[in-house]
Amino acid sequence: MSPDITYTKHERFAWLRLNRPEKGNRLTPAMAEDLATACEAVENDDEVELLLLSGQGDTFCTGLEYRGSPDKQTGTAAHIIREQFGSLRCVALLGAMTKPTIAVLNGDATGIGLELALACDLRLAKAGAQFGLPHVAEGLIPFCGGTQRLPRIIGQSRALELILTGKQIDATEAHLIGLVTEVIEPDHFATRVDEVLTGLLGKGPIALRLGKEAVLKAMDLTLEQGVRLEEDLYVLLQTTHDRAEGVQAFLEKRKPVFSGN
Repeated sequence: MSPDITYTKHERFAWLRLNRPEKGNRLTPAMAEDLATACEAVENDDEVELLLLSGQGDTFCTGLEYRGSPDKQTGTAAHIIREQFGSLRCVALLGAMTKPTIAVLNGDATGIGLELALACDLRLAKAGAQFGLPHVAEGLIPFCGGTQRLPRIIGQSRALELILTGKQIDATEAHLIGLVTEVIEPDHFATRVDEVLTGLLGKGPIALRLGKEAVLKAMDLTLEQGVRLEEDLYVLLQTTHDRAEGVQAFLEKRKPVFSGN
């Protein structure tokens, strides 16, 4: 794996860090491929219940870094993106993960950086961070799910404003429109991230995965179909050891010890 992607596996969670702080953690083709490989590894690792994604330094990710520039090569910017980065499957794989994912937004997330954050389930933002999809300034549109995930998260009108104008917003406004889950002051950022992580790890991992599945899959279903999916997953959850442990712990007035079975 490239040194520009740091993959740290802990007892029950994994942490991926983009490690090019001197370049705003902009993704290179090698980084994009390594990120995709790491996402696949996390998804297939039964010991890992949760994934965190962050950037080193004071930024999360401020876009892609091309080899050369479009005006010096044959083809358009879109052609170069396809050639150098493939389909940028890292974003798709991140968005398709069944395990909960947290974007730890330690700084600005623009372009592909914001699209990576949108593919995560929770977005914890450091106060002062900036967010935006500036693609229109280059004659492009977001191409890694930004036009699809953003309106699902903040609504059509707000999404159109950000995509069509390319404007940047700060963490406070991002929180007001529902783009980020929480805004945290820099002095408390690491502590609060740890609190959120610890809280999630204290929950039943199967319940977390099924809760995520119920919400995300229902986005493409009717209300009636979504409720039916919820009921099916609820019944499935009743058959697990974790559910029995949760009941037993409640009766014994102790914290449950979930096994993920």
